[in-house]
Amino acid sequence: MTLRTLITAAFASAFLLLVLAAAGFALLVWSIEQANHGAIRTALVEAPAADLGVPEIRSRINGFEEGYFPDCAGASILLREERWAHADEAAIRADAILPTVDGDQCIRLHAELHGGDIGLWFTYARYWHGALVLHRIVLSRADYATLQTTATVILIFAVLAFGGALARRVGWAPALAVTAALVLLTDLRAVSVIPLQATGFAALIVAVTGFAAFAAGRRPFVALIGAALAGAFLNYFDFLYSPAAFAMLNAWIWLAAVRPPDAPRGALGGLAIFAASLGGYGFFWALKWAIAFGFNPDGTEIFVFGTGEFTRWGPGHAGYFPLEAMFAVIGRMFDAWWKGALAVAIIAASAMWARYGARASAAPVRPFWLLLTPILPALLLLEALAAHTLAHTAFTFRTAPLALGIASASLIAARRQIAPDSRKAAISDAV
Repeated sequence: MTLRTLITAAFASAFLLLVLAAAGFALLVWSIEQANHGAIRTALVEAPAADLGVPEIRSRINGFEEGYFPDCAGASILLREERWAHADEAAIRADAILPTVDGDQCIRLHAELHGGDIGLWFTYARYWHGALVLHRIVLSRADYATLQTTATVILIFAVLAFGGALARRVGWAPALAVTAALVLLTDLRAVSVIPLQATGFAALIVAVTGFAAFAAGRRPFVALIGAALAGAFLNYFDFLYSPAAFAMLNAWIWLAAVRPPDAPRGALGGLAIFAASLGGYGFFWALKWAIAFGFNPDGTEIFVFGTGEFTRWGPGHAGYFPLEAMFAVIGRMFDAWWKGALAVAIIAASAMWARYGARASAAPVRPFWLLLTPILPALLLLEALAAHTLAHTAFTFRTAPLALGIASASLIAARRQIAPDSRKAAISDAV
């Protein structure tokens, strides 16, 4: 990748993201205008209390600890929207219940649904809250159980598309290793019953799938734009839970997708894809803030972030010690014996396939260590956002099992990639 390619791709991406931001905001406004908020309230009132984090905001589901905070925040946003005369203002404000103590947001949501809450609210305008588009469409017409089922179906199709796109791009065996880590070692099966989180997780999977299917096999200029667009798509749904895992997966796919006689891809190219993925995510996020400030330039009515909002999520907050965030996400991945057993099984199966499944004459066009390079910036990002990583380990830990997945897949991919000269020699020997 040349400097000119990087610069032109950045400007092209910025223009496209401006267009997407306008479309994304219009979609939010449309979904609010079309929503039946009375039906939405009824669906939430009739939903089982446990499905809305009451009485416990944290619960262990399928072996994974999950928090209901995002779903309770999203539900409270839906309840407040009809109070505003204009849908665009409701879309920007995204008023949500303000937690007064740790864990009380869902309890207060339950009280609000039954006419008993008189607590504080705040404008949760810092995020796009794109997942609520699905909530408005479904809950305007059906009950909460239908929303759960819909989110689960979306998640299942996302995983199937992910596996298929990876198999096409890097080969079926490496794709199987990554997909196995995704399904077995992350909390994917747990969040399938928590609609907002299921939608956000599906967005991560779809974003990576889109990059793998439409950009990873293209020339660098197109790949960089594709990474940025995928990052914007993820940010539309995400709560800052998945950017490290997302960028890591995109960079790895870019490196592992090389097949002879493709041009060689190096660590700097992988880092550029990683940066483009994060750049698209961050720029699209900033566009949401810009829209919010456009509605309220002095920030007194629409709260986006306060003084020190970013530093409080960094490594200098709350007595942090070096590498604490990394140890926390790894520890969360192995908090049950069966998770360790599954991790060993995935690594062992990958190593055996790399040893016995590849042709004996194969020579790697890229060394194993190069395919691992996207893991390092992902871990550094978790460290840079250490306080956020530690506060939301139930979600941010996903980077660790996915890193294990791409490490396992790299054992296979490094053997599968045959250098052109070695391939020709192997053919000659066979003849």
